[in-house]
Amino acid sequence: MKCDAIGAHSTVREIVDFVPNGGRIFSILGLNYCCAYERSLADAARQAGVQAGEVLDLLSGTQAPMVENRTTDWNKATLTNLVDYIVEYHHRRARRDLIHLILMATEVASAHASQHPESWQLQDELESLSRDLIPHMRREEQYLFPYIRSMESESGPDQTLIVPLFGTIEYPLQAVRHDHNEDLSHLARIRRFADNLAIPSRACGRLRTLCDLIAAFELELQEHVRLENEVLFTRAIEVERSTAQRR
Repeated sequence: MKCDAIGAHSTVREIVDFVPNGGRIFSILGLNYCCAYERSLADAARQAGVQAGEVLDLLSGTQAPMVENRTTDWNKATLTNLVDYIVEYHHRRARRDLIHLILMATEVASAHASQHPESWQLQDELESLSRDLIPHMRREEQYLFPYIRSMESESGPDQTLIVPLFGTIEYPLQAVRHDHNEDLSHLARIRRFADNLAIPSRACGRLRTLCDLIAAFELELQEHVRLENEVLFTRAIEVERSTAQRR
C-alpha cells in the first residue's frame, strides 16, 4: 500500500504495516494503535481528538505550507476568528513540526550517538515536550476553545462547558498558563542540547539543520504562547466579566 492510497477508511493495521513511520506518528499524536488494529483511521482519530484529514497529511508528508497572518490585529478580531487561527495555524503547525523534529532527531542520534551521546537526550526532550504539548492543545480544542467561541453567541457563554467545574474561566486559565510555562521550560532544555551539538567544528549538515529547525520552532512556540496568554485569554476574561455584569 502506498501513502497516496490510504484514506480515512484505511485501518490502523494497514497504516502501521505499510506507511513509513506510521506507528511512530500515531504514538506522537496519541492515537491508540496497539489494541484496535482493525479500527478505521477516522475512528482512531476521532477518539484521539484529531482531525483525520490532518493525520493523513502528516502521514503522507504533503501538508500544504502554512502562512502566518501578520496583518490582522488580533486585539480587535472576533474571539472566534482568533481561536480558529490559533487552531488552524499554531496548533497544526506545532503538531507537524514536533513530528518532523522527533523523526529527524532519531535519525541524527542513530548516526551520531557514538560521538555525541547527548543527541539521545535531545531526542528524549523532544519526545517529552510532545507528550505534554499535544494533549494540552487537544484539551484546549475540545473544552476551552469551544467555551471561548460561545462567548460571542446571542445566548451568551455556554454554561454547560467548563464553567460548572470552575465557576469562571479564570481558574482553568491558571492551569493552562502553567502548562505553557512547562512547555517553554522543555524548550529551553532542548535548546541547550541543540546549542551544544551545533558547534560548527563537529556538526554535520543534518545535525545543523536539526538545530536550525529547533531554533525556528522555539520562536514559533513563543509566539503561539504569547498570542494565547496575552491576547486570547486576556480578552476572554474581559468578555466573561462584562457579560456577567450585564446579567
